[in-house]
Amino acid sequence: MGGEEASRALRGWCLATLLLAALAFLANALLGPLNQDEGWYLLAARHVMAGDFPHRDFFFTQGPVMPLVYALFGWLWSPFGVLGGRLFTAVLGFAAIVVAGGAAASCLRREDERWTARLALWVFLGLSLWFTYFTCIPKAYALCALGLAVALRLIDGGRAWRPAVAGAILALLAGTRLSMGILLPVVGVWLLAHRDWAGRTAWVWFGVGGVAGLAFVFGPWLVLCPDSFFEAQAFHAARAPMGVLGVMGCLARAVRFNPVLTVACVLLAWLALTGKPSMRIPPRETAPLPRLWLLCAVALGAVHLLAPVPYDDYLVPALVPLAMVAAVAFARLPFDSLRTAFAKALVPAALAVSVCGSPLAEAWVSMGQDRFWPRLKAEPDLFRLRRAAAEARAAADRLGTDVIWTQDAYLAVEAGLDVPRGLEMGPFSKPSALNPAATPLAAWSGYTYALHFPDLTPAPDRAERLAALRAAYGRTLAEFPDFGQGHTTLILAERTSP
Repeated sequence: MGGEEASRALRGWCLATLLLAALAFLANALLGPLNQDEGWYLLAARHVMAGDFPHRDFFFTQGPVMPLVYALFGWLWSPFGVLGGRLFTAVLGFAAIVVAGGAAASCLRREDERWTARLALWVFLGLSLWFTYFTCIPKAYALCALGLAVALRLIDGGRAWRPAVAGAILALLAGTRLSMGILLPVVGVWLLAHRDWAGRTAWVWFGVGGVAGLAFVFGPWLVLCPDSFFEAQAFHAARAPMGVLGVMGCLARAVRFNPVLTVACVLLAWLALTGKPSMRIPPRETAPLPRLWLLCAVALGAVHLLAPVPYDDYLVPALVPLAMVAAVAFARLPFDSLRTAFAKALVPAALAVSVCGSPLAEAWVSMGQDRFWPRLKAEPDLFRLRRAAAEARAAADRLGTDVIWTQDAYLAVEAGLDVPRGLEMGPFSKPSALNPAATPLAAWSGYTYALHFPDLTPAPDRAERLAALRAAYGRTLAEFPDFGQGHTTLILAERTSP
């Protein structure tokens, strides 16, 4: 098969893969389990839409960029509640894999190799239910993934403005998740070490863009509210550390949830180190960029694994540059006459492994197992949230209030209600905000009063606090079993005591 014919066939498979990826994003938006974080991220964006600012007006544990971006597009997603936030986030996540595929292809000269690189990357990330889920729910990962893909695409040895913009984007990512800031020194030093390829002043322009971006993102908050800003950034460091076992668990879950990318990386490493000369990955052709991408992946992975509690989803941004490296390496493997056959085999196999072998696919319909019996969901988590939100909205209208006391922030977002000042962070709110306010309506679940601030260990006085809450809100309006993250019981109640 000629190069042009192979490229046409690969383009068809790439289009099919993107359509499958779009379906994965949509399925996760509709069926994906609820996550407490998406509630307080969206609630923060709504507060910014109303004129508040994170850190100055309400406690917020991340940088200010994500609430500002989501507030800018609030007219688009906010009328549709949590689903609107998920669909908007999914657009960002989908754009991230498209841009990352283009960045991987830009390192190659031959057209069929470029399409092979795009196909491989879109399979590695777009057909990973784990990646599409965490870049679909409203957390910071989709925005970070898109910004990182764009920044790495701009670093291509071109005009001086490109590294300057890349530096500014990476600074904005540091204002989205502070841990993303590690990329600024990594990329800056790499540009300095590769001046002959990138340009003598590329590292200077990158530094100018980075400093300007940091000043724009952090300057106002360091001037207006430095104490609350630093308190928020120190929140994560105050958590009780999990140690080596936490790191091992994080890596084990990331490998299990991304089997196709894991196998690809292991295979490529094996070929590079032990393969015969005819089977080794050819050396770089146009640019040393894959080495930079690998450095970025390692740096992001190391920073997030060193967190006191290294959740596996912390590694989501690191998968973007890692998949870019793997995609380029796959495209350079010496199987010119097999590229179309490779595509035909890769897409169905990856789809079967990613979907059928992913615990997330099971989580769409199941809540785990009770002894011998699977606990099947009567309806998707999002649908149950919408039913509970409709009840809360109706009760609020009857009581003449637009505020609900709850630590389940996604319930307030879905119902179009606000929470009392101080509860914007849901279950991670400060203890001073946890006493029931003089609001006529409240809702609580298994997450209410569950955490001790700031180390987030189990709260020792939870039973007493819940008893006081039930006494204050003595009239139960509705109960929703198997609700939200963790599938606990949500109780909606009206205040009966002053």
